[in-house]
Amino acid sequence: MLAEEYRKAFEDATTRIANLASGDGARPVPHIADWTLADAVTHVGLVFSFVAKSVSQGGPIGDAGVAAWANDPANRPHTAQLSEWFQTTANEMIESIWQHDSNDEVWTSSQSTNQARYWMRRMAQEATVHRWDIEAVTASNTAINAAVAVDGINEFYDFFVSERMPTAFAGTGTIHLHATDADGEWMITRHKDGINVERAHGKGDVAARGSAGDLLLLVWNRVDHSILETFGNTDLLEDHQRLLRV
Repeated sequence: MLAEEYRKAFEDATTRIANLASGDGARPVPHIADWTLADAVTHVGLVFSFVAKSVSQGGPIGDAGVAAWANDPANRPHTAQLSEWFQTTANEMIESIWQHDSNDEVWTSSQSTNQARYWMRRMAQEATVHRWDIEAVTASNTAINAAVAVDGINEFYDFFVSERMPTAFAGTGTIHLHATDADGEWMITRHKDGINVERAHGKGDVAARGSAGDLLLLVWNRVDHSILETFGNTDLLEDHQRLLRV
């Protein structure tokens, strides 16, 4: 995806989140235990704030990363105006990242790239998945754009699995994921050291077919494989969701 496409996806998702953030923040997120709407909005806003500040100063805030910084009470928002606070953090994110060209060198949390396009992609995907989480509070979920979803599945394997969980799904068996509304297919082959992922058609021990958005939600553990059309050994899909958790 291009920089402007990531920006549009980011802005679409964050505008939706800001609108929903003005509601009752105590309502639970149905699929994430002990998380409320306010918790979800605050989490996303703090991620944006951490990234924007880290990129602007050329290095991360503290040595323990975003989670420790975001969980420090001193850095959490002290305001009842959650929607306005969130929109401000989103605007800061846009200003810090999209002022750059895609190939500009910036600080990143990746082991393999220091280009600004990394954050354009990562923040667009962060906003998109959490938009779905927050919409679920009011049962008002809207479909995830198919191209954004395909890119998000690619990012999940390219970044999160490759860099953070390379051996977590080691074992045997093959999974084929097939998007029905976009050009997106993935063959996932387990081996003793991890997995290989090919963006190709193939025959797996299990196949899962559905919209690209639903497949994205599957790999991010937002939905169960039962919402998809499946063929074969679905235990492999359950192992995928159990072992590949960010």
